[in-house]
Amino acid sequence: MEEISKIEESSSTNLVAYTDIIKYCRGILNDYRLKIKEVSFQSTFQEIQFFKIEKQIPLVQLIYYINLKTLELNSSLKFKRKLLKKKIKKISKFFQKHREFQLYVDLGNSYMDKIYYTREFQDKGESHIDILYWDPYFSTSHDLLLAQLKAYQRLLPFLQNELHRCNYPENKNIIDHDLNWTASKVDLIELIYALHFSGAINNGSANIIDIVSLFEKIFDEKLGNCYKKVSEIKGRKGRITKFLDEITWNFEQKLNRDNAI
Repeated sequence: MEEISKIEESSSTNLVAYTDIIKYCRGILNDYRLKIKEVSFQSTFQEIQFFKIEKQIPLVQLIYYINLKTLELNSSLKFKRKLLKKKIKKISKFFQKHREFQLYVDLGNSYMDKIYYTREFQDKGESHIDILYWDPYFSTSHDLLLAQLKAYQRLLPFLQNELHRCNYPENKNIIDHDLNWTASKVDLIELIYALHFSGAINNGSANIIDIVSLFEKIFDEKLGNCYKKVSEIKGRKGRITKFLDEITWNFEQKLNRDNAI
């Protein structure tokens, strides 16, 4: 969701970003809920598409960022480690309990969609997520379960990585060097956002705040309000990506000179 990326880019901390994203997702879901009560679906297919696909977009994000926020609220390393283990265990049990449904989803099956994603068969659901309000007009037997599955599939690798960092802090890279960023701050921001948008870091799933923070630590450089600077880059006349164009040109010139030798 593009709006979530904008919130992450413009937020000063992860906690602020997660809070705003949760509020944003809840707002979308509330709008959907009101619309569903006013307008009836024209077909079973339309209802399935809504609960299986359209509603999933904000719902998955909501579950994911609610979990991230609970981690961000706990600064104690000991408590965070305990919480991470608890969440990983909970998710592992979830996958084990719902392995048949997970297989159904992963294989792209659809023969049970009418039962899973229409409100006609709400009694077929096993349970409902405690962090979300279950509305009989706005829920099916498995739409919340599907969102939970997708959110947990994204969340589990993140939690495992965080737990590893908590358990082995001494393995964390220690930045000790005499290298300095000698181009402008805007140039560095242009490079950082290019790496982020290209999906070069964590296949594009990395938080832009974390990427900016890493580069700030590497070069001991405070970049300030990056979102404002990116807006300035977007508003440039002529070449928008001046720094990227320059380093690409310099790189190509060097390769061409080497090839000519």
